[in-house]
Amino acid sequence: MPLREALRAAAHSTRVLAESIAFRERLDPTPRRLARLLRVGLGLDALDKLRLAATPAVAKLALTHGIGVRTVHALHALESPTRVALVDHGQAGRARTYAEVDVEINRLAHALHDDLGVRRGVAVGLCAENCAEYLIAWFALMRLGARAVHASYRSKPAELEYLVRHSGARVLLVTEASYEAAAGLAREEPELGITLVTVGDRSDEPFAVAYEDVIARARSSTMPVRESRDLESESIVYTSGTTGKPKGAVRDFARFGVVEGARVLERLPFRVADRHLLVAPLYHSGAQAFAMIHAALGATIHVHRHFEPEATLATLSNERIHSVFLVPTMIRRLLELPAATRAALPTPELRALVSGASEFPEALRRAAIAQFGAPAIHDFYGATELGWVTLIDGREMEARPGSVGRALGGQQIAILDADGRALPTGETGLIYVRNEQTMSGYLDDAEATAKSRRGTWITVEDLGRLDHEGYLWVSGRERDMVKSGGVNLYPVEIEEVLARHPAVREVAVIGVPDVEWGERLVAVVVARGPFDREEVERFAKRSLASVKVPKDWQLVDELPRNATGKVLKKDLRARFGG
Repeated sequence: MPLREALRAAAHSTRVLAESIAFRERLDPTPRRLARLLRVGLGLDALDKLRLAATPAVAKLALTHGIGVRTVHALHALESPTRVALVDHGQAGRARTYAEVDVEINRLAHALHDDLGVRRGVAVGLCAENCAEYLIAWFALMRLGARAVHASYRSKPAELEYLVRHSGARVLLVTEASYEAAAGLAREEPELGITLVTVGDRSDEPFAVAYEDVIARARSSTMPVRESRDLESESIVYTSGTTGKPKGAVRDFARFGVVEGARVLERLPFRVADRHLLVAPLYHSGAQAFAMIHAALGATIHVHRHFEPEATLATLSNERIHSVFLVPTMIRRLLELPAATRAALPTPELRALVSGASEFPEALRRAAIAQFGAPAIHDFYGATELGWVTLIDGREMEARPGSVGRALGGQQIAILDADGRALPTGETGLIYVRNEQTMSGYLDDAEATAKSRRGTWITVEDLGRLDHEGYLWVSGRERDMVKSGGVNLYPVEIEEVLARHPAVREVAVIGVPDVEWGERLVAVVVARGPFDREEVERFAKRSLASVKVPKDWQLVDELPRNATGKVLKKDLRARFGG
């Protein structure tokens, strides 16, 4: 074939690929990057995957049900049926293979559809501790195109009632920790018509049925028939509720495809058939994203009910785990284990300890790098509403202290002022993001949805700045910014400095009303031992302008946090703002 025709054919093939997956305008134009995307997107083993794609069973699955988050377990069940998919450490380490998980997903999907009336668009609440059944139920709902409503198993009855009424969920998956609140709601509000699917033995109520019984009465173990080619996979995650009622962010995980996955994997050292530890709560979007990506990669996912520092480190070491997602509070607790414990539980296989969901302070970053090595430590900026936006590894952290990294492929970041005007590089303003994975909106809340958007851009009201190389620094929430004497003060900057002092274990800086200054700075400190305020003030003044040094200091035993590690500053303002 002449060279010109060969080049024309190659160009045509590239164009057809881009058009067929609807990403033409978002694919990076350089051949080198496209080759990397294809290599990673095909599972880092292109020859095997191309061979697999030629088999009749896979071709039939792809043509009938599509390739995406709905079918990842089915694909791996065809390719590697005996590979372990899930190890539930809350069930004495019970292991399920990909073939077993695929069948269980199908059986649960059919039972939910046939016996409990779960259809496309119907909401089902997942109000459970981390367990294999949580993941299986989530993927079953994806296969049905039903809505998965992720709710904290720690929810009090009034909180759970709000989520049930707001989302319309009438079927709830519950475990021992959430059973009493859910059962109480079902008893006291019979008009809601709630059915509990219980993981465990708690099924003696007329409105409760055991998970195992639901699975047993399924009339089919085949993949549910796909209702349409564009079947959505909506997940609703309620915001932390740090101000007002929680809002339900609706995201369609079916939109997270090969190219998006490849762009994440370009920057994170995940591989096919890895071992991943899931210990962050599954009702949080961070844990969900990591579970989904590792399922797509055919990984073995080890599931812990809850985070316990020594048990987590033991699993990382003994099971030779390759990756884990931890919020900064969890990392701190790991590093505070006795040195002898940490030395006895090495983690040489750990390639990626990824932090997110709340601020990863610089002092804690340095300690994590010292323990696990710079190549393994990662942090990202994102949100339930935004998805993953930036990523930074430990080597970049050392070079650019405090940054949360550069945008991932396909992500756009803009720093705007209050009127929506773009700010120059280096100036602090509202962070806006544009990508293909942002939420479709807040459930039944058009006003909040509209407030979060400027055209195609979306914000969660975080403040930050970009440097000339595209690295992002986050200054905190707009509502947390302090205005003292007409000067805008950003608590994260001050907290970073104070946290470097050896007497400070943790610190949160807030603004409280002040007659003279409008607001004054208060540092709420968890100390490591004896606390010398004057010494810490002198230390702060060596790095901060005097206006940024807190005027008041309060000592507490611990900072109030939500389940994902965010400090509840509204609680601190209520306590110390008088």
